[in-house]
Amino acid sequence: MRYSIALLAGLTIANSATAQPAAQDRVDLLDLAAGALVVSASSEYNDRWSAARLLDGTTKEGWCSADGEVAPNTIVVELPQLHVISAVAVDTTGAQEAQYAGISARRIVVSGSRTSSSDGFVELVTIEAPRGGRREVALAAPAQVQWLRFEIRSNWGNAEYTELMELEAYGTPVGPSPLVSVAGVYQTDYGMMRLEQDGAVVRGCYDCCSIGQLTGSIEGRVLRFEWREDKGLDVGTAMMVASSSGDTLTGFYFRNGRLDGAWNGRRVVGRQAECTIESSAGLAGRLKATGTAVMYGITFDSNSAKIKAESETALAEVVSVLQGDATLRLLVVGHTDSTNTDEYNLRLSQQRADAVVAWLIAHGCDGARLRAVGRGESEPIAENGTAVGRALNRRVEIRVER
Repeated sequence: MRYSIALLAGLTIANSATAQPAAQDRVDLLDLAAGALVVSASSEYNDRWSAARLLDGTTKEGWCSADGEVAPNTIVVELPQLHVISAVAVDTTGAQEAQYAGISARRIVVSGSRTSSSDGFVELVTIEAPRGGRREVALAAPAQVQWLRFEIRSNWGNAEYTELMELEAYGTPVGPSPLVSVAGVYQTDYGMMRLEQDGAVVRGCYDCCSIGQLTGSIEGRVLRFEWREDKGLDVGTAMMVASSSGDTLTGFYFRNGRLDGAWNGRRVVGRQAECTIESSAGLAGRLKATGTAVMYGITFDSNSAKIKAESETALAEVVSVLQGDATLRLLVVGHTDSTNTDEYNLRLSQQRADAVVAWLIAHGCDGARLRAVGRGESEPIAENGTAVGRALNRRVEIRVER
């Protein structure tokens, strides 16, 4: 077994063939929900089998090369900030081996850069991916990188296609994730979109489906929001990740709790959206339309009921709604994803709902008009089988008490 270690412009690199098991309590940095983005792919079969599927946190769908372009193929992923990477993994579980024998990616060279998506790459490790399985490799020494390049050099023998289902990386961020501005006009898969941003709170509209309205929040560059169409009656959720400049948005949307498709956009200059951001997109309008609203702007420290400071804008809106209607009584509902035990999730969701009510009371609201309840993981609004779905399920809802 050979190891090589080098230092180049502050980038520590390593080559190791040590396999490590997956750990449930770690955060996969190469998930859309963690702010990772595919910035380039040399080949893709189509939108369904695109490189973006390598970051969805599931092996149900993945990347496939274009017909006949088996190898080499190169995929570059950008992290939201500099990270110290300790391990990487590739997964071909779910590749269509039964229909296309040998389609699984095999030899994959992983390189890292802290310079840009096109320069400064230094080889980190070469992975021999299993046929229809997962392999994780620990680096012999940590690597400080913001871009990871995966060069797929071969597959297991198929002459037409190569498939890879998931990419993973593990490590720790260097400093806080910078908040990206997404204010502006975007051309998206569903018409022109207008976004406005107040700190972490984002509101918008889009020229589709009787004019869509959206309300949510952004953490770093990860945007979670509730969308509403058909005058507020057709409701769903979505996650988009902005590029570092905010010029592109990449994501997925959910309807009736299930992944319904991709939703991407590019910022445009000199063009305008026909829609306007209506007052109905605010909390009062959403409660009036359906009696319930997802408040992605209320966030907490991980595994904690401590409310983050950036939640104050969303919380202040709840105060304003209560002050605007003296007869209104509200139910604050905490929700979690499914990554822990039922008991733990129920307790944490109750603690978070209690914390929100306590904040509202401390800021002048009548406690007799508020009630807190935790639902744990029992009421998902997205699929817990993906990192994106789990992130959307971690939420606070405000409901009108009848």
